[in-house]
Amino acid sequence: MKRKFLLLYLFVNLVIGIQATVREPYLEVPTSTSVWINWKSDIEKNFTIRYGTSPSSMDQVKSIITQTWTDNGYDNNYLYSTAHLTNLTANTKYYYKITDITGYESPVYNFRTYPSPGESANNGKTRFLILGDNQLKDEPRFDTLEVKAKRFIEKKYGAPIQDVISSVIMNGDQVDVGTLDHYENVHFKKNRYISPYLGISTVIGNHETYGTLKLDAYYNHFHYDSLQYKVASGTKDYYAYQAGNLLVINLFTDASTGEYADQFNWLKRVVTASNADPTVKWIVSVAHRPYQAEQYVGDISTWIRNTAYPLLITSPKMFMNIGAHHHLYARGQDKNKPVYNIISGGTAWDQYWGMSTEKDYDDVQKTIPRWAYQILEIDHVTDEAKVYSYSVGYTTKINDWGNLDKFVWEESTLIDSFYVRRNLAVPATPAIQNVINDSIELPYTFISTPYSTPSNERYNSTQFQISQSADFSTLTIDNIRDFEDWYGKDGEAWQTKDVNKDIDIFKLTPGAKTLLNGTYYIRVRHRDRALNWSEWSNATTFKIKKGMEGKPQVLTNKKEYALNENVQVNYANGPGNEKDWVGIYLSGQTPGEVNSTVWSYVNSASRVSGILNMSLPAAGAYYAVLLENDGYNELSERTYFYVGSVPTLAVADATNDTIKISYSNAPANAKDWIGIYKIGNDPQNTTSAAYQYIPSANSTLTFTSLGKGYYFARYFLNDGYASIGNEIYFSVGDTIATISTDKPSYDLGDLISVTFNDGPGIAKDWLGIFNKGANPNINPLLNYIYVSGKPSGTATFQADNIPTKDGDYYVVFFTNDSYNEISNRAYFSIKSVISDASTATTGNSGRVYPNPSSPGKQTIVSYNYPIDQIDIYNTAGTLLYSKLNKKVQNTVILNHSLPAGVYYIKVHSNKLYTHKLIVNAE
Repeated sequence: MKRKFLLLYLFVNLVIGIQATVREPYLEVPTSTSVWINWKSDIEKNFTIRYGTSPSSMDQVKSIITQTWTDNGYDNNYLYSTAHLTNLTANTKYYYKITDITGYESPVYNFRTYPSPGESANNGKTRFLILGDNQLKDEPRFDTLEVKAKRFIEKKYGAPIQDVISSVIMNGDQVDVGTLDHYENVHFKKNRYISPYLGISTVIGNHETYGTLKLDAYYNHFHYDSLQYKVASGTKDYYAYQAGNLLVINLFTDASTGEYADQFNWLKRVVTASNADPTVKWIVSVAHRPYQAEQYVGDISTWIRNTAYPLLITSPKMFMNIGAHHHLYARGQDKNKPVYNIISGGTAWDQYWGMSTEKDYDDVQKTIPRWAYQILEIDHVTDEAKVYSYSVGYTTKINDWGNLDKFVWEESTLIDSFYVRRNLAVPATPAIQNVINDSIELPYTFISTPYSTPSNERYNSTQFQISQSADFSTLTIDNIRDFEDWYGKDGEAWQTKDVNKDIDIFKLTPGAKTLLNGTYYIRVRHRDRALNWSEWSNATTFKIKKGMEGKPQVLTNKKEYALNENVQVNYANGPGNEKDWVGIYLSGQTPGEVNSTVWSYVNSASRVSGILNMSLPAAGAYYAVLLENDGYNELSERTYFYVGSVPTLAVADATNDTIKISYSNAPANAKDWIGIYKIGNDPQNTTSAAYQYIPSANSTLTFTSLGKGYYFARYFLNDGYASIGNEIYFSVGDTIATISTDKPSYDLGDLISVTFNDGPGIAKDWLGIFNKGANPNINPLLNYIYVSGKPSGTATFQADNIPTKDGDYYVVFFTNDSYNEISNRAYFSIKSVISDASTATTGNSGRVYPNPSSPGKQTIVSYNYPIDQIDIYNTAGTLLYSKLNKKVQNTVILNHSLPAGVYYIKVHSNKLYTHKLIVNAE
């Protein structure tokens, strides 16, 4: 009897031990006939998958492939098991469980396959959950967002999430670094609430490229190269898949130059195939770096904005581009096409108003610093795509006395919704109401007729255009406004204001002295919330008097043209003589001394401003100029441009201080040259770091002894500083920038200032503080600060952003929101200093110092146990200040700015402790 009991005891504990080693399964995005099921364990168990269409008849068995990996913290004990279920039935629920030869059985899970191409999943609707930017390991943000999203969805639709959501679209930075630790504990662990039930697709963010394993960790875990729509990409970096009548195109925004070219060629084939495919009704593209951003301006993907996106919107099926990288929610729309651009920035590092360079763009309607997720719903019956964005909370930093850091959770609060409805009647064509009989003076208010539409859609936007050309080929004012524009701080850094709240967008009022004297034309159009524009109104003519006196000017629409390509010359503010003319001359020539290469009189319809199209018979460097009344008096400044073959520069090889720059398709004038300069230098005012004349139209030049630094190279014409072709960037050396702290040792609570030089000048370059000996790709970051995109300067870590413990630390410079160190490590120490033991108020397990203090002086609370919260009261018992210790540290620095007086500090640690704090007058 005892022996049987012992065997049973050992068996139960064996099973419990086995169960404890298996991470919840993770489904990759399904197809209509297959799905990948993966899970992590730490010992081999000879797993099998049992599955079927009923929980009572899981009679199909699939063998497992298990791989063993090693990384920091894992010594051949990270086992990743994978099963590929195939020959499944479309839009069908399947049940499955993981078993092994010891008798272990996981819980029974279930999932649904995608509907067949062109079909819907649930009563004519197919839905997707959009999530992104997981990244943080030690704070319960992303997992809380996921739990709240799951709870809300199941309540809203009255069914388990897998029965109403077809899959999850994730947009990158699902880990902070590419390590096994982060894939297990950040990506898989925080997704465990839905990953056994919903397939997940993700793209590569910049953070997947860091860490000990970098992208190898991403490649090893996923099978996205097996997900291909029509055209195989041959890589896991970018891929496309179809879900019902939706095509999802996942793009890579941290690619190399060559991979961008390959990706674009693949994308062209995918778009062409989808346009010809009647089962595809909608297209959504997903990329980590966004199309546009109103914070950290410039921190976007120029490849998406300038290359991929213009191709995508040529398809009438394109509906939305999803980005991330910025840790907030934002939504805008294309100025002409019915296409939305959003940022779904998840729950990573806080990003609020006032932290960066900011700009209100007219193609962004909302920027809201919230932790958010979206539900995308494709309605197969009504031919409509809808998106609902929900907030689950944010972090506050408030209180004039100091910093009250805490999570503020919301229960899936709707913060935005938008849609595209196809085949709707467009809004009625508006008109300018103003009757203008003579010249007007500014300011002056132009008024549009009211919005109306046969479709019953509400209005979204207006666009007013003012031009000196009757055909609006040149624009003086191009004003797009939405009925709402959520931009900028509204009281607190995490709150956004509607700057259009009190603005009538059906009126346009140019301010005094904003237009030149002369004749103008104005027109307007209206847009509904399904992103349909009305036709333009008829143009209304008006004249400005007592406006600005402007100089005549000539501009070309580009700076570089191919031979025989039309050169578009825009002229404005001319005197309006019948025989005013635009001449084009070779650079260095003088009108009147030689004949122009080509010329044209200004347009008879609009002699003050307009557009001329001209072509040049030979390659060369030219300029265009406006001349007066058949003479040679130059009315405008000269505008220079180039016609001919445009060179392409590339870094062919970089080894230590030797750089090889290849170029092709160069015009190869006798004194054309390639110059290299440090980032931030102006070639016309700075001696080049190196230069060489080019020997031929195609070649490779070798530059040596450049020294450490961030550089750019350009192709210059004819021994001058007129440059053509692309500009290339490169670096020499590994730790290029230099930094130093203002002191080698700090008292606890001192501000820490860091001087930095020779950075690359990117929007999200940053400084990070780590414990001495820590590895940034493995160990936690303690404190950080962005440097506003400056290559050199001084940044100061403020009181709420410095280490709170005695110890040895270092600060180091990183580039482009990465963990790539670009500077030396500047080491420093922090120590507690109490000049007189009597100045410390000591409790049973902690102390408050300095005490007495003085106004403006920081107060340090240090305890043997982690501090949960600190409250400060006056002698009347009024609560003046409260600080939640979000990081649960033993030492907290209070930046309270208390006036002179007596106060009581209550410290919530393992118990509640009270200290008297005296603040003496200065």
